[in-house]
Amino acid sequence: MDPVWLLLLLPLAAASGWYAASRGHRSTRSAGSDIPQAYFKSLNLLLNEQQDKALDVLISALEAHEETIEIQLALGNLFRRRGEIERATQLHQNLIARSGLEPQQRLLALYELGQDYYKAGLFDRAESLLLEVAEAVDYSESAYRLLLQLYEQEKEWDNAIDAAKRLSSASGEDLTGLLSQYYCELAEERMGAGFYQECAGFIDQALILEQDCTRALILSGRLRAIKNEHQLAIGEWTKIVNLHPEMLPDVVGLVRQSYQSLGQLPDYRTFLERGLELNNDFRLVMTLVDLLVENGQPNQARSRLLSWMRDTHSLKSLTDLIESDAGGGDDSRSDRSLSFLIDLVSALFGMARSYECRNCGFKGKSMHWQCPGCKNWNSTKPAKTIPRLQER
Repeated sequence: MDPVWLLLLLPLAAASGWYAASRGHRSTRSAGSDIPQAYFKSLNLLLNEQQDKALDVLISALEAHEETIEIQLALGNLFRRRGEIERATQLHQNLIARSGLEPQQRLLALYELGQDYYKAGLFDRAESLLLEVAEAVDYSESAYRLLLQLYEQEKEWDNAIDAAKRLSSASGEDLTGLLSQYYCELAEERMGAGFYQECAGFIDQALILEQDCTRALILSGRLRAIKNEHQLAIGEWTKIVNLHPEMLPDVVGLVRQSYQSLGQLPDYRTFLERGLELNNDFRLVMTLVDLLVENGQPNQARSRLLSWMRDTHSLKSLTDLIESDAGGGDDSRSDRSLSFLIDLVSALFGMARSYECRNCGFKGKSMHWQCPGCKNWNSTKPAKTIPRLQER
């Protein structure tokens, strides 16, 4: 027998025994005595492994009595948790249709039915019920939390913003960080559609709520670059150097494009050097190394890469080998060793997972502003992973 059934039926047995005893003083059998009878019949069906029939008997008996509403709600919740959404939905629909249901009981049944619809993917129905429930003070917080999940899944960011504001009012929580992410979502949509004025408005809203919002600063720079305001774009991205240096590897490509458009690539190197003072991430190192090679400065590229490897105690044996090889005086051989070193470090980096959620530990190779694992916003950061070879 399913142990969950035992947990449900044992308390029900005690309750039904008390219920029958409380009516035992009556000389005639009342309609209420069908609860203990239903219990024993259900138990017998369960022992014969006829679970569906046992449920039907039990639910039919429960539906006839107002005293069992809490048990029915618990049973519906159990069905939903076990993935039996159709059973949960039917039970909650029957409860709501019952006449004489108290207002609080009806609201709770509506909320449970809204959860059923949400789990079933019937978002329009779920939204309608949850909005009705949210009008009641006692249930507004729970309803708006579920509505937020629904709107996020449907990418209805305007509705999500409204629900987040109402949730903040109901719960007293500071949701400015969440709201700034929603405004960034709207900004990205408008930017992709070419509505740059609306995009700028949403970016401004995000930065008003959260002045150091990395995502909004990146978007602001991108929008400036689209408008050929490259100096202003670089100014936005430069703010990230001081505020969030760990995010620099995600914007250096954009920064290069703007410096290139301005014909100021030497200043791009200065930007990289400044960034490396605050964040010695090997992605930034490799970007600088590639730039030095591109500018015809292989010796400086080799020196910068080996210096980083030595300072971080990464790949020590390989570092010693390359340094000894570099002293041979054969330029072509030296160039080949540099090329090999760059390819090797790049390959090791490519194999590393470079982003990690600080909340649930989800790891991936691309940046997610909303974690795919725990659904938290702005909890994913670049992971500090340094490739190493085993020393012998």
